[in-house]
Amino acid sequence: MSTQCRFCGEAVRPDSMFCPSCGQLIGMPGSVVPPFPGGAASTSSGAPVEQRPSEPLPPVPLPAPLTPEPAPQVVAAPPQPSAPQNASAPQNAPAQSAPQPQVSPAAPAIPTTVTLPDGRLLGLDQVLVFGRSPERGAAAYQGVPFRLDDPERAMSRVHLVLAPAAGAVIATDPGSANGTLLERDGVQYALVSGTPSALVAGDRLLLGDAVLRIS
Repeated sequence: MSTQCRFCGEAVRPDSMFCPSCGQLIGMPGSVVPPFPGGAASTSSGAPVEQRPSEPLPPVPLPAPLTPEPAPQVVAAPPQPSAPQNASAPQNAPAQSAPQPQVSPAAPAIPTTVTLPDGRLLGLDQVLVFGRSPERGAAAYQGVPFRLDDPERAMSRVHLVLAPAAGAVIATDPGSANGTLLERDGVQYALVSGTPSALVAGDRLLLGDAVLRIS
């Protein structure tokens, strides 16, 4: 046995809770407005109400597309004219000075003479042996002996030997008791015993109280 849905009039089974056609609850009283959308409100007579199709919703206008802003245009600077490679230097440019040649200092002049304390002048082109009594020792040096006055006896018998060498004149103290001083440019140096020292013009040799001047 079937019954009818009081909302749409469709035949439904007695044990059904909902109408298979409109989906409304069958057990609701007729005065209650169905809570479901699309269901028609019931009348007092319980006659079915014609359902009207719902009107379509108006379309929602879409937002206008964003127009990208134009990128700023970069104007390139005009190229600068390059200078020609073969351009000559300006006439008012300072001329470069030529490099100056390096001048090496002049070598000291080789002495040629020696002045004795008594004023005698001797040439330095031979071996000279000086002392208080150099005669016996001069033969060992194959030189010419020259005795110097020595009242204080501060000088040795063979005190100093002057001899020419290759491009120089050398002085040698053979081992005197009190030594020999070489004065050059106002500074005195002690000759090392047995070691020859080259002389230059202007030197002075001090043998006790005697002074020999080299020129």
